[in-house]
Amino acid sequence: MLVFLNGQIVKEEDAKISINDLSYQFGYGLFETIKCEEGIPLFFEAHYKRLTKGAKEIGMPFPVESEEVKSWIKDVLSANKLKSARIKILISKRVEAGIEKFNVLILPGELGLLPESYSLLGKSIYRDPRANSFVHKTTSRADSYIAYKEANESGFNDALFINEKNELIECTRANIFLVLEDKIITPELGSGILSGVTRTNVLDICKKENIILEEKKVNVLYLNKAKEVFITNAIIGAMPISRIKLEDKEYTFSNNSMTLKVKNAYGNLIQAYLQGKTSTVV
Repeated sequence: MLVFLNGQIVKEEDAKISINDLSYQFGYGLFETIKCEEGIPLFFEAHYKRLTKGAKEIGMPFPVESEEVKSWIKDVLSANKLKSARIKILISKRVEAGIEKFNVLILPGELGLLPESYSLLGKSIYRDPRANSFVHKTTSRADSYIAYKEANESGFNDALFINEKNELIECTRANIFLVLEDKIITPELGSGILSGVTRTNVLDICKKENIILEEKKVNVLYLNKAKEVFITNAIIGAMPISRIKLEDKEYTFSNNSMTLKVKNAYGNLIQAYLQGKTSTVV
């Protein structure tokens, strides 16, 4: 694969970053993962807004305008002859002669086939809901990497974090939603979760479709009442959950009617976004 690094398209194996990079030394960096279809980065404006907002709030304001970042993405897609892809943007800083300079790395990847549903393995964690490491999409995510790896090695698609209050938080790379009898519930942002771009789109979909959705603290006990569970992120969209294992207890879900309604509405939203972008291309 060819990647973008600090203004140049280079081979992946030739992409070198200084050992003085602050993300390498301290996890002081940010990233975004964006799905591209038809050569267009989906919901790019929301991803860019989250990236720059997070950078500002951790004291690392990003000085590059959105159109320039978008052109870099298109350059990477073109160089790899990709139309559909996952793009990961990483920004960090390095120190040279006492001066801080940005590193910008854009990594493309092919989209693999998705299963019909996911399974989740519960992992207990203590998390400060105000910590920058979790509220923003920082590169300081060793706990997520370890939990994801352990879940995969145990035959699960992802890990589901549960805090010390026995509340569901989020998965290592996705937000979670529970479908109850008459509504959908999802952990509130104050729980210390990432404000996912796809999560926000789902909130909007529920408003338009007159689906009751509550953001609240979600105790594990709600899993006993849940008729369906789904998770969301930029790559998988809305993914049904068939099984959740929490220590010695296991939950299974087979009814995906509401999940499919949300999933289809999200697919329509993508098509509308693509049509809006292609219609403005000169």
